[in-house]
Amino acid sequence: MDSTLFRVLPVDRGEACLLSTRRGAYLFDGGGLTGRLPRLLRERRVGRIRAAVCTSASPERLGGILDLMDADYPVGEYWLPEGLLDLAGAAGAFDGGFPDWLVRCGWPVPVEASFPVPDTLPPVGGGDLSAGATMALLGAAACTGRLPVRPRPLTPESAFASVTEMLLAGTANRGGGELLSLCLDGLSRAADVDPGTRAVLCARLLACRAEGLAVSTHAAAREMAGVLALAVAVQGLLFRGGVRVRWFRQTGRLEERLVPRHPVMCLNGLPVPEGREGVSDPVRPGRGEGAPARVSAPAVFQAVRRLGASASGLVFRYGDAECGALLCGESKLSFLGRRGTLALTRPTVVAAPQLGGLGGEEAYGRIRSVAPEADVWVRSHGSHARRVAEGFRHQAVRLCLRGCRDRTVQEILLAFRQGRWDRLSGGSCTCL
Repeated sequence: MDSTLFRVLPVDRGEACLLSTRRGAYLFDGGGLTGRLPRLLRERRVGRIRAAVCTSASPERLGGILDLMDADYPVGEYWLPEGLLDLAGAAGAFDGGFPDWLVRCGWPVPVEASFPVPDTLPPVGGGDLSAGATMALLGAAACTGRLPVRPRPLTPESAFASVTEMLLAGTANRGGGELLSLCLDGLSRAADVDPGTRAVLCARLLACRAEGLAVSTHAAAREMAGVLALAVAVQGLLFRGGVRVRWFRQTGRLEERLVPRHPVMCLNGLPVPEGREGVSDPVRPGRGEGAPARVSAPAVFQAVRRLGASASGLVFRYGDAECGALLCGESKLSFLGRRGTLALTRPTVVAAPQLGGLGGEEAYGRIRSVAPEADVWVRSHGSHARRVAEGFRHQAVRLCLRGCRDRTVQEILLAFRQGRWDRLSGGSCTCL
């Protein structure tokens, strides 16, 4: 059996890279929140995953990671961006200014709203899911352009019920496929499940509605609702328990320290020390002594935008004595500085920045290889209409998950043996 395998999985959108090593398997990103990733892994007889890693809390990367968590897939620990905690903290202190929130999301000022912004809804209270419930209300408002109904009493359970009511209005005529049907079936039985599972079902429904928003007319609302859906799911899954999470904080500079007990580095971040307030109790960050003042709608809006922003995200690197792998995610590698470079000193598989699209162009000049012909660059861009970065096209060996010639999905599978990466599956990239 090959000691090191690198696989780019055929997820519907986004990216999911599986690295199998002598010290265990590592999954980097998981594609969208479609429910397909656990099945894809089982079909390939992938057993226990040592760590499931999210480089960016975007719908195209975090969704599948949460699917694994929801399915109780055998994963040792999850590595998630600390920004998810920051967003939950901001939502937990939201001042209730939903009219201002709707305006930020591109909706007209509601007739029933008045300015200055009223305290439309008091803070959700009564349990560890309070921040998740507030984020669900914010997401539903972004999807529908309506003020949320004020449930009484305002508890996480009643807030999730209010969100369900808002999102289901008109859903029957919108379609949504198998996933939406499963969400609706689960929500119809929500009274029989625990609050964490109810939150996850609500998050899935919110994600479906966000996907249905047109980019041309509701870009901001779609962005807000999509990221908030993931954050709500995180809160619900953490509430359910049974998973180990390691949070990573971006430092904005090059870090070259191995993650403790793993052959992996986070090049622009560090694990958050256990026991820090908000990590030891991640469902309710920022509570208790020193809790932040009330947070306005613009501040929450910016917290969501920072979390899902392109050109950001964590970068991870694996290496042993023979080969390596570099997972660039959504980063442009700006943490290296204007003149800083990253050296590839052994045959390395590079998951191209921003899926190989034009947005990550400047990152390529920051990666220098001592033997470019020994490296393999892979991309998993889902759109054939989009142009490929010049930096990617100039690499000696490049592969594409989406077949460039016949427009089919060609899963990429590489095996390292006898000092080189051999291609077992996947096509050469000929995109312009």
